[in-house]
Amino acid sequence: MIRYIENIHIKLLFSVVSLLLLAIVAYTLPFLQKTLAASDTHIAAAGDWGCSNNTEKTVNNAKSMNPQLLLALGDYSYEKTSTCWLDLMKPVGSITKINFGNHEKSDSLTNSYLNHFGLSKEFYSFDIKNVHVLTMATEEKFGTDSEQYSFVVNDLRKAANNPDIKWIIVSMHSPFYSSPNTFKEFDCAEECEIIHPLFDKYGVDLVLQGHVHNYERSLPLKFNQESSSEPIVTSNAKTDYENPEGVIFAIVGTGGVNLHGLSGSAPFMAYQQDSKFGILDIHFSDNKLDAKFVANNGATLDHFSISKTVKKKIIERISDNIVTDTKSKEVSDKVDTKAKPLSDKVDTTAQPLPDKVDTKAKPLIEKDENGKPTITYKLNDDAATDTTAQPLSEEKDTKAKPLSEQKVQEDKPTITYKLNDNAATDTKSKAVSDKKDTKAKPLSEQKVQEDKPAVTKEISKDELTDDKPKSLDNENKADLSSSDKSTDDKSNVRGLIGPSDNSEPIDNDKNDHHGEKSTRTNEKDPFSSLN
Repeated sequence: MIRYIENIHIKLLFSVVSLLLLAIVAYTLPFLQKTLAASDTHIAAAGDWGCSNNTEKTVNNAKSMNPQLLLALGDYSYEKTSTCWLDLMKPVGSITKINFGNHEKSDSLTNSYLNHFGLSKEFYSFDIKNVHVLTMATEEKFGTDSEQYSFVVNDLRKAANNPDIKWIIVSMHSPFYSSPNTFKEFDCAEECEIIHPLFDKYGVDLVLQGHVHNYERSLPLKFNQESSSEPIVTSNAKTDYENPEGVIFAIVGTGGVNLHGLSGSAPFMAYQQDSKFGILDIHFSDNKLDAKFVANNGATLDHFSISKTVKKKIIERISDNIVTDTKSKEVSDKVDTKAKPLSDKVDTTAQPLPDKVDTKAKPLIEKDENGKPTITYKLNDDAATDTTAQPLSEEKDTKAKPLSEQKVQEDKPTITYKLNDNAATDTKSKAVSDKKDTKAKPLSEQKVQEDKPAVTKEISKDELTDDKPKSLDNENKADLSSSDKSTDDKSNVRGLIGPSDNSEPIDNDKNDHHGEKSTRTNEKDPFSSLN
């Protein structure tokens, strides 16, 4: 009997424990899934691929990392068709998103890549878990009057104010900054001067670029308003950054086509190499970005991390919806960027009426004590209430003199002036004296003949509209020169540094053409729901 009771107790205890465990698992599983999802955003990136053995090794390197997203940073087949590169990319094609480089700038190639990746425009954006990715088209216009500029401003503003987005990265082809190299050194041209301040303003964390065929990674940089080619370094740490200000720029032009040798190191670069092809491998949690450059032989050549306990603050500047000088300081520090008040300009503002002037309307014609007509001024209904209208008596040699200074001949008809409805109410208009030959001369200069009817003159409504402050808009920014980019890889042998191992020869991106193949059909975009 006792044994039987003990068995019942054990079974009951086991049942209770089992139920508790199930409840704990049921409660914590969603939380764990959400935490793991947020801490396991995994992105890889590389550009300037070509169609060679080195390209194939880069594809295999990316595949071995098992990322959720592969960002291709421009310049793909280097041929007249996209076929060879798309074929090589099949192992990772379903997770690949592209930006457009100078070697995609022909109608047939552009349309081929747009159709294959299900895109309608070369610039676009999407979210992947806690990361927002903005893809820019550096081969298209992005001056302040362009469609792309408006898209970038609105997209970054939205991402910066989204509490679910912890990181903002930008994918683009042509770099803003680089070290000296055998191809071309970049030092923040006009497009950079427009866009880098927006990166600072909306808290961009990392910018991924190609075009230069090596690997370079900067320190955290803020835009320098005084000298755009010398960005402001906000941290001199080489690898680890905590709540850094500014943006880290990385050139990952190591997809496999060839390599551009480095001929120096810019003072704002933290690491660079020109001997290995490879992939930048990036992991994101809610508060940490961890990245490393992995060469195709498996060696890790660079590593850096960003720890972020707070989201970057939005730095407010002049409204981005207005075309302005993006090199200006914050609004509170700006000098000479707004029109000066009219009161500071010479001879452009109305002078107040002297105290002796009666602003109430008088009868049009009055007679003196001898019954002779006198010269009078009549202020109309609106003018009588405006005490800031400029008296005609204060303009030197171009205005009618006051009654006390006019010589009135007896038995002469009077000459009167009438201010129309708008003349006395526009206190910002230019003085009448600024207009040449458009106003009546003073009475003292007019020849008055006897027995002539009275002459009246009316100030034109259209003459007081040319003193509005001029627009502060900048001129349109020029787009990237296609002529420069069309020749960037024509000489791949001279000035190029080959790989350090024999397994990665330098390929010539112009002479190694493949024949055309039928274009493959589009594949389903796994991130379409994230756009």
